[in-house]
Amino acid sequence: MKHVVFAHRKLSFGGGERVLLEQVAALAGLPVKVSVLFRKEPGKRDIEPELHERNPNVAEVLHLPGAVGAFRWLRQTRPDLLVLCNHKGVQRALPWLARFGVRIPTVLTLHEHYERHLRKYRGVRDLVDRWLCTYDFTAAVREHLSQAPCSIIHPLYPRPEARPVDAGERRAARLALGLPEAGLVVGYVGQIDGRKDPVSVLRFAESLPGAALLFAGREEPATAATLQAALEASPLKERTRRLGPLPDLGPAFAALDLYVMTSRNEGFFPLALIEALERGVPVLAPTVGGIGSVLKDGEGGFLIQKPDDRRPIDEGLLRQAAARIAPLLADPAAWEAQRAKAHAFGTALTRDYDASARFREAVAPWL
Repeated sequence: MKHVVFAHRKLSFGGGERVLLEQVAALAGLPVKVSVLFRKEPGKRDIEPELHERNPNVAEVLHLPGAVGAFRWLRQTRPDLLVLCNHKGVQRALPWLARFGVRIPTVLTLHEHYERHLRKYRGVRDLVDRWLCTYDFTAAVREHLSQAPCSIIHPLYPRPEARPVDAGERRAARLALGLPEAGLVVGYVGQIDGRKDPVSVLRFAESLPGAALLFAGREEPATAATLQAALEASPLKERTRRLGPLPDLGPAFAALDLYVMTSRNEGFFPLALIEALERGVPVLAPTVGGIGSVLKDGEGGFLIQKPDDRRPIDEGLLRQAAARIAPLLADPAAWEAQRAKAHAFGTALTRDYDASARFREAVAPWL
């Protein structure tokens, strides 16, 4: 039986972790033993049960953060394939393994085209046999890393058929969450950290007359403190609900008129955008990562042209977006048309795309 090792940053919920989960699941039908190594947050093993559920051949899930431990484990284990994504200990171990004559076939998953993201992998670029890119940034890989083959695999996975939220469900969700039953509700649902920049969501909402604001999801402590400080000085202080992590985020999505994402950077197309769109909730998002290559502006989604991957979105751009969207939100018929477009686009996005088959094809030479 072949042995495949997945080396990843962490196992708490996130977009990159969803990709890891689906890659592991893609091998479930093959006679392949699977090991999963991770380096951060040993107490947050959120996706571990699903890893075992989706692939019975997962033999072990190990917290192995450092280079020395990774070196010893890989030297002893010598897997047939390593699927690597941002595990610094494993990355540091690979060149030393090569010096000792241990050459492990390696494919490396890349989520972003930004130079600072690609730079992290320069130390192993000559040891990577194939790059797995979540959208087509082959030219950047060639410029900053190596000429090894690139496989483009969008992280779009089959999802249960979704139907749009109707007005009654929207009212019920708002009442259950302590939001105004009527009126405009905008917000963000998902992991809340510095990269997601929730203060910019607040700034956008401040430009919409009469809006209520919702945040739902696990809050990173430093970012939560920054957001709280901004709310203390905001006219929306009393019209903002912060729900924190919820066992089911569905009602939070259902309560929204508009889903607002103001991330400084992203990968291909965040799952949260799909979850909003398929429920018939239009989205506002910046042109970072692969978002601008997928989302059609004005067709259930609205784009903010963001020129960089480090700084917050300029407040002038946020005000421009609010000025553009506000008239549509004030027109029930126009916004219902946007809801219908959002649902149609969100459900079609994953319907006919088989990322699992593309992953199996990419790693087939070593299995």
